Amino acid sequence: MQAGAMPTGPFGGLLVAVCLAVLAGCASSSFGLQKDGSYILDSSEQNLDCDKLYKNIWGRVQIIKGLPDKARAEQQKSPPTALQAFGRIFGGADKGLVAFEEYDRERAHVYALHRAMLSKKCVPLDLDAELALTDIAMAELRKR
Repeated sequence: MQAGAMPTGPFGGLLVAVCLAVLAGCASSSFGLQKDGSYILDSSEQNLDCDKLYKNIWGRVQIIKGLPDKARAEQQKSPPTALQAFGRIFGGADKGLVAFEEYDRERAHVYALHRAMLSKKCVPLDLDAELALTDIAMAELRKR
């Protein structure tokens, strides 16, 4: 077979399908927010010490706490794109609002950082208590 030629024969299609499946599996293991709502830390975040993890978490917690106000302001404005207007009308987890997307991503990120802290035997934080009022506010805003 020449370089760049497609495999042929009875197993050619199967070979292509297997290769595509392997590549798709590699693509889904990238860091960041995953389709299932979990978050995978990049290697630099996984290697942070307890103090840096703590500071990273608290910085993100402050961002998260400001998101209900951002979501309210966003809800009061007209959607800037047709896609966001469609999202606001017909639903979806983010209701077409950037603040909801940011909340979901940051919240998952904070909990992933916290899991890293726990795995390193750092002093645990009570993120559930810290984010409780924000979680309630965002849940109420999603209902609108």
